[in-house]
Amino acid sequence: MIVDESLLIPAPPERVWRALTDALDRAEWWGYIDLDVTPGGKVEERWSDDSGHPMLTQGVVTEVEEGRMFRFTWSDTDRPVATAVEITLTAAETGTVVRVLESGWDNLPGGPAAGWRIHLTNLRRHLSP
Repeated sequence: MIVDESLLIPAPPERVWRALTDALDRAEWWGYIDLDVTPGGKVEERWSDDSGHPMLTQGVVTEVEEGRMFRFTWSDTDRPVATAVEITLTAAETGTVVRVLESGWDNLPGGPAAGWRIHLTNLRRHLSP
């Protein structure tokens, strides 16, 4: 099973890339993730589950195409297998389409998490005029 979420963001690709990859910019819309978008960079997201239990999702950036795409793997501390995430930016007439593909859910119980739509909506809200 693959999570496949896309959203049109009303901003040019360069601005969207900065919002995703610059720590200070990203803190304004996704403040609880530490993400070093360089090959080998760390990914660390601290969040709470539905019952308020603190969770940690950790991973590593595996590939970067500056201004266009980055990939990483990550997993929650209680998950036995990591998933692979690819985020791509594609210029569109009225902004940038951001697409998130997350694979590896077939190997995990419970199916995919629903967080990407929320993150993309927050990104759009952050970059909307």
